[in-house]
Amino acid sequence: MSVALDHVQPMIPTAPLADWGNLDSHGHSVQFYEDDGYLLDGLAHFVGSALGGGDAAIVIATAPHREGLLDRLDDCGLDTTHAIAEGRFVVLDAAEMLATFMGDSGPDAVRFDRVVGNVIVQATAAARSEHSRVAAFGEMVALLWADGRPEAAIRLEQLWNTLAQTHSFYLHCAYPMAFFSRGADGGPIEQVCAEHSHVVPAESYAALTNADHRLRSIALLQQKAHALEAEIEARRAAEAELLQRNEELQEALIARDEFLSVAAHELKTPVTSLRLVAQTLLRHAGQGRELPMERVHTTLQTIDQQTAKLNHLMARLLDRAQIQAGKLRVEPVPTDVAALVRGVIAQRGNASGHPLVVEGPEHLGARIDPLRFEQVITNLLDNAIKFS
Repeated sequence: MSVALDHVQPMIPTAPLADWGNLDSHGHSVQFYEDDGYLLDGLAHFVGSALGGGDAAIVIATAPHREGLLDRLDDCGLDTTHAIAEGRFVVLDAAEMLATFMGDSGPDAVRFDRVVGNVIVQATAAARSEHSRVAAFGEMVALLWADGRPEAAIRLEQLWNTLAQTHSFYLHCAYPMAFFSRGADGGPIEQVCAEHSHVVPAESYAALTNADHRLRSIALLQQKAHALEAEIEARRAAEAELLQRNEELQEALIARDEFLSVAAHELKTPVTSLRLVAQTLLRHAGQGRELPMERVHTTLQTIDQQTAKLNHLMARLLDRAQIQAGKLRVEPVPTDVAALVRGVIAQRGNASGHPLVVEGPEHLGARIDPLRFEQVITNLLDNAIKFS
């Protein structure tokens, strides 16, 4: 996480904002705060010094912040009621003000210029100072951010900057640090800072008046930023690996489903044959008739073939399950491979309807798992017979 503030002039006064008399007529500052009391103390200093100097002030804030600010200004001896009556002090509700220029997709530039521009013009005209300066505080952007609309908040900041090209005022904004508590919030807070000419850090940093303490704080923040970057990178790598594993799992599930579909289709054929044979036997038995010996032989041969096929298919299913579980057992023993192949050919040759020829040595010794090797040869022969 990195925040580029090279273009922003830092403001680290003992009060949250510098004295009003030392601020330019044009400016746009942003303050991040952790406690409302810290925000209101600085805001009272900002607004109070402007009103005390005969200038105008505009406050667009939530009800709790408006009330807290007025209480602090009254405690300082400022006659806020008289300033409001003069038009030098304009206090507005942030939500109600937003409603006057917000559209479906965000703040409407034309309505914003008209509504907010009129407020600034009237406050400027009511100022009693020689240069008619206006100090403004806006909390509308914070409401938009809290509502989950950061893009609209950034757009509103930009509209304030555009308005400053035709109207003279100094605007101060504020965001709770709680809005930026996630590791991924470095980009958003950088966007906010980019729209302001001055940045006021939260009280945990601004309260440090000793330069050495500030440097130590910066070093700690840099360490946390680097640690967070490493953590984010590690998390991204873990997420990428998890995504790859999920994709592999999905592929395995698809392959399993395809295999089960094929297996179910293949199992259906011998089961159907066995059922037909059983129904034939039951029909003859029910009629009290005896089957000719030739028919008995054919029936038994059909049963033998189909049960052998069922046994073969069940073995394939079991092997598939063992392979997926990583538990397939292979037990190699000394075996005559030539004799094994000839035995498989002899079993398949009679029922295949195809001439099968074995070419090879009379004996070929090897250490293999005869069951698995027979399965390999059988599968090769079945495929050759099936597709020939």
